[in-house]
Amino acid sequence: MDLAFQCITLALVDVEFAPSQIGGLRMASEVIRPHVVGFLDRMLKQQGSTLRVEEIEVEASSKWAGAALHDLNLKGQYNLLILGLTNRGAGSGSDLVINPPDNAGVPSQGVIIAMGDMKDIQRARQAARA
Repeated sequence: MDLAFQCITLALVDVEFAPSQIGGLRMASEVIRPHVVGFLDRMLKQQGSTLRVEEIEVEASSKWAGAALHDLNLKGQYNLLILGLTNRGAGSGSDLVINPPDNAGVPSQGVIIAMGDMKDIQRARQAARA
């Protein structure tokens, strides 16, 4: 087994990794949702663009822990689009809330999944740690 594969295996111990499945899903997505795939490709590959989907971890001691999303005003304060909420360490993702409502509370030891410019995400991460 080559070293690169071993490193990937170690890094993804809690993640199922099937390259053929990923490739098949990608091809199907190209046919079914070509504009979405094009958007994601451009977002990730565009030179000079730092628009990304990232995680913002919320510690139990954070003032964000337990707060409702609408109270945090992440769109107004940081220009972030909230895509999901989950608890850190949940593993299976069974507690993942996709497209959470504005009144959803941010879990203690939670993770906010957001899309935005990296400088805005970094500002939000700093605020979440404060």
